[in-house]
Amino acid sequence: MKKGIFCLEGLWEQNLRRKSSVHPILELLERNGVCSNIYKDSATHEEFEYYLDRWKLKSIGEKYPILYFAFHGSKGCINITDSCDYTLEMLGDFLEGTCERKIIFFASCETLNIDARRIHSFLNKTKALAVIGYKSEVDWMLATAFELLVLNALQDAPFDSKGIEEIGTVIKTEYGKLHSILDFRMFVNKEHFPRKRNPPAKSKLKLISA
Repeated sequence: MKKGIFCLEGLWEQNLRRKSSVHPILELLERNGVCSNIYKDSATHEEFEYYLDRWKLKSIGEKYPILYFAFHGSKGCINITDSCDYTLEMLGDFLEGTCERKIIFFASCETLNIDARRIHSFLNKTKALAVIGYKSEVDWMLATAFELLVLNALQDAPFDSKGIEEIGTVIKTEYGKLHSILDFRMFVNKEHFPRKRNPPAKSKLKLISA
């Protein structure tokens, strides 16, 4: 089953004539029959939460289980604008209990450069299958190319912890050094989504790191 992507994207540049956007990679995936997408730009706190409310609807969320945030970021935050940060805790409260069998991709610099316990708490509150993203600042073009590969790879695995761990292995072994250069992180929720094909590991939260 194809796993649609629900993308919210912020403003990358103050100069509104600049056209930086991840939308073309989503269109490339859709035009090649990989998966469909819903794309919305979001420049305010209100817009951000409005579109998240739409995604939480069962009729949308089940068809688009990959929630893809394309924003500037900082430690533990999405930067919706220069003056509006949305923290991981705020997002956890807003999405509480609504993310079963879903993956949340923070395509934002440094958002996952925080204590793993905060991410563990976020996974438990939202019941998301996994959180993926970056620990450090990243080059926009390099990260965008990498995200195309990751979004494509997510189509090839069942959405359980074993399947996502296998995708983590693919990312580390088949994409050269990109995961290391970009300081990519993947946290898998094993409390709500145990490994179906092997006995569960002792840890309930797995970090796949460089």
